[in-house]
Amino acid sequence: MAQAVNWRDGIDVLLARLGQAAEVSRVYLFEIGRTETGHLTQGCFHDWAAPGLERLAGHARYAREIVEQFGPTFDCWIERRRRGELIKGHTRELSGPLREDFDYQKIQSFMSVPIHVEGEWWGHLGFDDCINEREWSRDEEHLLKTTAALIGASVAREGVSRRLRDNEKMRAAMLDVALDGIILVDDEGVAFECNPAAQTMFGRSREELIGERIADHLVPERLRASHMQRFREAVRERKRGVPAQRREMIAMQRDGTEFLAEASFVQIARGEEFIYALFIRDLTERQAAEEGMRRAERDRANLARFFSPQLVEHMISIEKPLSVDHYQPATVLFADMIGFTSFCADNYPRTVIDMLRELLALLSEQVFAHDGTIDKFMGDGMMAVFGSPKPGRRDATNAICCARAMQAAVDDWNVGKGRRGEDAIRVAIGIHTGHVILGDIGSAKRLEFAVLGDVVNIASRVEGKNRSLDTNILLTAEVMQALEREDGLDVAIDAEDFGLQPLRGRTTGVHLYGWRRS
Repeated sequence: MAQAVNWRDGIDVLLARLGQAAEVSRVYLFEIGRTETGHLTQGCFHDWAAPGLERLAGHARYAREIVEQFGPTFDCWIERRRRGELIKGHTRELSGPLREDFDYQKIQSFMSVPIHVEGEWWGHLGFDDCINEREWSRDEEHLLKTTAALIGASVAREGVSRRLRDNEKMRAAMLDVALDGIILVDDEGVAFECNPAAQTMFGRSREELIGERIADHLVPERLRASHMQRFREAVRERKRGVPAQRREMIAMQRDGTEFLAEASFVQIARGEEFIYALFIRDLTERQAAEEGMRRAERDRANLARFFSPQLVEHMISIEKPLSVDHYQPATVLFADMIGFTSFCADNYPRTVIDMLRELLALLSEQVFAHDGTIDKFMGDGMMAVFGSPKPGRRDATNAICCARAMQAAVDDWNVGKGRRGEDAIRVAIGIHTGHVILGDIGSAKRLEFAVLGDVVNIASRVEGKNRSLDTNILLTAEVMQALEREDGLDVAIDAEDFGLQPLRGRTTGVHLYGWRRS
């Protein structure tokens, strides 16, 4: 019985022989289960009954009984069975639903032994005498306990066999769906099994790989000798118990295409011999991903010099350049340092560059802090755009706030450096707004935004007008109108109206507002 893989195949014959040997009316085997709602059940699927008695197996009443319905006596039996105790007695000693059930089965005396499988109560095996009351002997108890132990061992063995079969199926499934190529080889590197991923990776069928030394087909000829040397060294290491390590290798597809791969193998005991599972991972996609990450970091570093962090992430996500340049509203700001040219003439180049970097960093911080982008640096000046690459709801307001913050930052810088009067560095700022031509003129390897148009030219001319008007910041009437639309006039409420002013290169004047030099 314990050697049977499927214990149910011989259980009915066993129960019949057991009943005849013990001269009882019925032998039954109940199995424990639970409903979907968690109620404990018992079901009789195998039994033997003497002629004239109804069998329990196959009867709907005993297929899946909910045991809580039998009352406190049966509850006590449940706990005793969980503890492994034998239960015996006479029906006349029972009461309630349990007595009614035993009367229905015509039971006079009963005895049952619990069956435990892997430490858990699995069910119980029992005798019924439906003719006379009887006192069960020690031999009968021993016979029932021994048979119950045999059944428990058979159930456990079947469970182990089933898990082994399931594990084998699972391992086979894992082998089939594994993304890594897996090849089983002997200690000479000859393949005797491989998974679909390995076949796809190397462009060879299973039949082409089995029975062949893998180095002869999967490694470039110039590298085969060194590959086999490393393979034999690894085999010796595995036999000494040295843990496996992944190593990069050059592998080869059927058409001769070489690719970078990562390989390791695990030693598996098979009887007195060893086989080796070789795991191979194609690193082509990883290489491409790493290169993409390096390229993105380079682009991010380049863009971070000109754009705020949030716009850098937006631009990095652009997968292809815009196919057509387009118009969109934007506010353009030009800033230039007054007094820096004379400073350059009187100082060493390193001093000039260090100071220029420091000042441009101050201005850049304010551009980014006010959601602007830096279009370009021009010597000791810069061009910033508010509304690039996407328009915002407060672009003109942000530009004015940025300009005033720039002035404050440079004033603080002058104080910190002890620069006063003519020695102080001034910043002249011009601002204009309107529709600009904006487009991504970059490629997949390099992005470069271009902002062009009359708005840019006017902003540049307005910045130059600061010198003749002795102002620090000038803005056009169009900017004031934009501030009104954005409900941002309060940021320029103290601006002076300079009326129409001529601009170089333009036939008509431009209405300007601004703040005089303090």
